[in-house]
Amino acid sequence: MFNIGICDDEKGTCAELENMLYAFGENQGITLEVSIWYTGENLCAFLKNETILDILFLDIELISTDGIKVGRFIRDELENLETVIIYISSKSNYAMSLFRIQPFDFLIKPLNQNMIDDVMERSVRIYEKKNHFFEYYSKAQGGHSKVCFKDILYFYSQNKKINIVLNNEEIQFNGKLKEIANIVPHNFCMIHQSYLVNLDFVAECSYEWMKMQNGALLNISQPYRKTVRNQMIQREWEKIK
Repeated sequence: MFNIGICDDEKGTCAELENMLYAFGENQGITLEVSIWYTGENLCAFLKNETILDILFLDIELISTDGIKVGRFIRDELENLETVIIYISSKSNYAMSLFRIQPFDFLIKPLNQNMIDDVMERSVRIYEKKNHFFEYYSKAQGGHSKVCFKDILYFYSQNKKINIVLNNEEIQFNGKLKEIANIVPHNFCMIHQSYLVNLDFVAECSYEWMKMQNGALLNISQPYRKTVRNQMIQREWEKIK
């Protein structure tokens, strides 16, 4: 079951979106539970104490605590990188303001069923991939092990070994980084022949380097810079429809 939130001060939009979401779930055979908030304050109060939402449709132009402030609260104060945030708005000029919040998409009102079906199909697919496990063999750990993709900050290769960097530990095993790059979810990106990065954990990015949330500063090598730049642009703020 997917827990989905809607936060919009237009009750009509909330009702229409709720109906479209349930129609999507029925057509796809997916169980959804949709919750609605009409203010950013009420949503933030809920998120402080309750279960993390899987997907959140968030209006930018909320009257008091706007959607950008809510997004920053989710990402920065709650340190929640898991919830898929899909912004909705009647305007299309918020792209750069949303960069640090890492929204999954940006939908322009009026919404319709095709728009919701498309973004939900992609959201569900990415959610499922991110919650899959990476399996590896480590003699030091006594055989085959696995780690959830969503917990991996990045992979790096060194001295013919692969290292998995997590928040509080590193895991080493034998492998080839390019082979791993073929099986990771789309939120991973090769930035160097030795680095495969989870973009969900990027704190800052320039044309030449990435700073990860654990403080690591990783070089983006020349052959990968154009691809990395395009992927970051597409991911963060050039998804306006």
